[in-house]
Amino acid sequence: MTAYDAQTALDAIRHRRQQTLDAYLRHANSRPHAILAALGLFAVCSSFDLPSPWSTAAVLAGNALTLGGLFMHQRRTPVRRKIVGSEALLYAALGVLLLVLFWGVAIAAHFLGLSARHTLAAAVTALAAVGASCALRPTVESIIRRNGQG
Repeated sequence: MTAYDAQTALDAIRHRRQQTLDAYLRHANSRPHAILAALGLFAVCSSFDLPSPWSTAAVLAGNALTLGGLFMHQRRTPVRRKIVGSEALLYAALGVLLLVLFWGVAIAAHFLGLSARHTLAAAVTALAAVGASCALRPTVESIIRRNGQG
């Protein structure tokens, strides 16, 4: 094998790795997945304002929507990879911040005397989740690319 052949093989490997990361990022940043997750989050969080039999139905529907969307998202992925620690930490921090936002808005709505405070908080949280997914897209992409190169 000549030096040229070895360099060509390495370039081909790097090109395929780049194509793999691009395909993963394209699929991970799909809008239908973000919309399904936001709708599921809204349904579960707004269920606190509903009476007893309907709240259970809303929680089940929201969880089914979220888990069904997650299942379909994972089944249709063209590339599978493990989530690294920094990426999992980012997702966990985002989840905690969304939880704090939800309860903060619900408590503020309670002190303002608004009815359906959990529904308002659920709407704010779902919109914040969609906004955060768009805003954090470059950060997640840099984490994935950095860990995909090594």
